[in-house]
Amino acid sequence: MTQLKDLESKIQELVTLLEASKQLNSNIEMEEVLENILLQMVQIVGAEAGTLWVLNKEQQTIKAAAAYGPSAPDILNIELNKDEGIVGKVIGTGEAQLIENVALNPDWADRVDHSSGFVTKSMITVPLAVKGKVLGALQLLNKKDIAFFSEQDISLAVALANQSALALHNSQMYDELQRMLLSMIRTLAKVLDARDPYTAGHSERVAKYALWIAQKLGLDAHDCEELYKAALLHDIGKIGIPDDILRKPGRLTNEEFAAIKQHTVIGANILSNMEPKEAMTQAIETALSHHERLDGTGYPHGLAGDEIPLFARIVGVADAFDAMTTARSYSKGMSFKLGSEELIRCRETLFDSKIVDAFAGILASCDYQLEQYEEQQGRGYQL
Repeated sequence: MTQLKDLESKIQELVTLLEASKQLNSNIEMEEVLENILLQMVQIVGAEAGTLWVLNKEQQTIKAAAAYGPSAPDILNIELNKDEGIVGKVIGTGEAQLIENVALNPDWADRVDHSSGFVTKSMITVPLAVKGKVLGALQLLNKKDIAFFSEQDISLAVALANQSALALHNSQMYDELQRMLLSMIRTLAKVLDARDPYTAGHSERVAKYALWIAQKLGLDAHDCEELYKAALLHDIGKIGIPDDILRKPGRLTNEEFAAIKQHTVIGANILSNMEPKEAMTQAIETALSHHERLDGTGYPHGLAGDEIPLFARIVGVADAFDAMTTARSYSKGMSFKLGSEELIRCRETLFDSKIVDAFAGILASCDYQLEQYEEQQGRGYQL
């Protein structure tokens, strides 16, 4: 009978580990990965609380990146020195520790309890390591129902920690790739804008305005991120327009304007050749359709209303506003207030009224002092 119960227990542990592994690897976003890791560990081991610590090698610190329990909000973002406390020792040695009474342990950093008001009695601390590289550690605090954690608890925690560390590693790699991608896109946009001294900074400003509009409209963080990148690339097709047309100081002839309009198609074609293709879908649509207009008078395809993708409608408003308010060889540019009034005049004909209202509301809220609004929102989109 005892052997049967032990076997059932082992099977339940394996099922739990498998389910935890599936959930941990189902989402690549860092914050959700950390929360999933912690929640799975606390529930499986039966702890009262838990903290997930992530090592920052550059700053030589350990930061509480996720916390669960009654004092979780007070623990989040606490930083320890790299070698401080039990967590520092576990990260340094790469070896798990089971401690029945933390008050008697010489490595215990009690300032975390002092900061949060939580009382830690017993603890399991396991490293999160991939290929010998320690990324952080996870602490499980105060076993529920009984006094101490068992050796079985620590074995289970170590097994799950191996899965958790891989998920954390993948998420960190994803974040690094995203930052690298955004940096490359920004550099490309700056190189493109530099071809014409009158459009310097245009792509960054359009991306910034588009992001503000998206946030005002309540788009989620992922959509805001994708829109920001798409907006940075909206004019990439101008790389295929000759300098004598692109930088012409006077008005364009009909033939020259027809050539300029091709930048939307050229941009979509360029982005269509980038991999992975599914990640470029919205950037392609935005490059192609940001000059389409609500009443069907835009280009290149004369789309109308909701036929125009949402990102393209947002970027279209941001792009038109920057064009109106930036000095050119043939125009000194409107004030931000007059630019806003022109967008409002054209709402429901050229531009989506909800998008115009959102942007006009932003402009009015800061009395057209965009530097002030930018300071409040933070400078640009940070991955």
